[in-house]
Amino acid sequence: MRFHDPITHLRSHLTKPELEQMRNTALSIAGFAAALIIFLAQSKGQPSFSTVALWASIVSLLAWLFGAQYISAYLVHSEKTYSHINVYLSALIGIVGYMSLFIAVVATVWQISVSAALFLMLSGVVLGACVFFHLRAVERICNEQDA
Repeated sequence: MRFHDPITHLRSHLTKPELEQMRNTALSIAGFAAALIIFLAQSKGQPSFSTVALWASIVSLLAWLFGAQYISAYLVHSEKTYSHINVYLSALIGIVGYMSLFIAVVATVWQISVSAALFLMLSGVVLGACVFFHLRAVERICNEQDA
């Protein structure tokens, strides 16, 4: 079955293991953000401290904790609720969570080495574009197989 609506297509792939993986990923990334906050708290007043990194880490932590709880509600209430997942909200959580954590890491590296931070920033943008184009290619293959 070929899906003309990408949201319906995404929802058709949601299974309990997929949602569990999403929740576990969100909790893992939240843990990384919390570790970065602890590092920044310990380095306040040191050359590696960055206020931008601190706030970006806080935003990331909150986004991923919210995301984990958002998905957990669907896991508790079983597959009959999966079709009601707000894919736009889920995507927004992911974008905010990843981008803010990326900003936090770049800001922290910036305090240590500007050239390393610029390399990280550029590499991150290139890798993000590669992931996006790869995702689009996989979606096309999936649609061809569903046709």
